[in-house]
Amino acid sequence: MFSKHELLQTSLGLNLGRMSQKPVAVIVGGASKHDKGGDCEDMPPSCRWGIGGALALRFASGGFHVMLLSRRKEVMESIALEVQKAGGDATAMECDVTSDVLVQKAFSAAAAVGEIGVVVYNVAPPFPEGCKWPNFPVPHEVTPEYFNQSFDIGVTGCLRCIREVVPGMLERGKGTILLSGATMQLRGGAKFGFAAPIKTALRSFGQSMFQEYAPKGVHVANVVIDGVIDSPATHNFGTVMNPMDIAEQYWNVHMQPPSVWSYELQITPNASSVGMRM
Repeated sequence: MFSKHELLQTSLGLNLGRMSQKPVAVIVGGASKHDKGGDCEDMPPSCRWGIGGALALRFASGGFHVMLLSRRKEVMESIALEVQKAGGDATAMECDVTSDVLVQKAFSAAAAVGEIGVVVYNVAPPFPEGCKWPNFPVPHEVTPEYFNQSFDIGVTGCLRCIREVVPGMLERGKGTILLSGATMQLRGGAKFGFAAPIKTALRSFGQSMFQEYAPKGVHVANVVIDGVIDSPATHNFGTVMNPMDIAEQYWNVHMQPPSVWSYELQITPNASSVGMRM
């Protein structure tokens, strides 16, 4: 029986000098802004950290060593422990996607663990200061400073990450890059002017990546999450989407044979009106 300290040492993969026999899946943004720090122990680990935690559990169960990157290292460490308890391997590392240096450092550490086969960009900018769901600013209230910060996190941050892995993936002729999208990529809602342009730009960037890299063996796909993800802060919102069910769809896209690669997958809960949401 491992002590908590022993589990932490093992799950964080602190011996980075030894290459893993497993491929590495890097989850950038391994938690959720709605996770309340993961303290809600009445919820299962698959929901405690939203989609970030579920993705870590799913890709670890699929044979990957999961590298969890986020500014919230303590939360990443908690998720890594859960991965280890489930029999998987994970490393937690603090990373700010707005920093070239920190992104390079994080991906160098991931490459020291093993060959990076998957990158999931699951990053979303923070809500505007002083705003909570659903009280968001209307379009003319969004500040230029917030737009600049959000684009740097939501799109430029993705560029910083993929440029660390794409050359190696192209050289090997294989790899998967998955982007976490949202309904607002398809249409901008009245109260989502602060975020819709960012997610839309990420989708467009992903389309360009797919066109460029797919013929060379690297699969890029955008997952439109058309609904509310279950988490500690959203659990009572009504119809919510199970994070593990969502993570399974990411896995399914990763496993698609090259002859039937899709660029985009939209997932919508059946309790909502699909026709109205599309």
